[in-house]
Amino acid sequence: MIKRGDENFHKVLDMLEKKYFHHGGGPDAEEIWSKSKMEIKEDGWVSFYGTNSQISNLIKRNRKGIMGVRYTSEGAELFYQVKDVKSFFTMVKIRK
Repeated sequence: MIKRGDENFHKVLDMLEKKYFHHGGGPDAEEIWSKSKMEIKEDGWVSFYGTNSQISNLIKRNRKGIMGVRYTSEGAELFYQVKDVKSFFTMVKIRK
């Protein structure tokens, strides 16, 4: 994992922002939101994994809140401070 403060942190974010800009990800694209009470207690973060343009969108939306990043050739995982992430239920549209 590359953490904020590491020498290449901002270069990696720049690379991922460009790589995933307008990248649909194909039929196997994934977006995974992980909020673990243990991670929050120990590290103070929430993680997002993606294989599509959501990675670029998240970096653009709040770069300052990213505390770490892990990536492979298939996707990237961004670790945000818990204070910079809304509750999960806000992702679902209200329908009555």
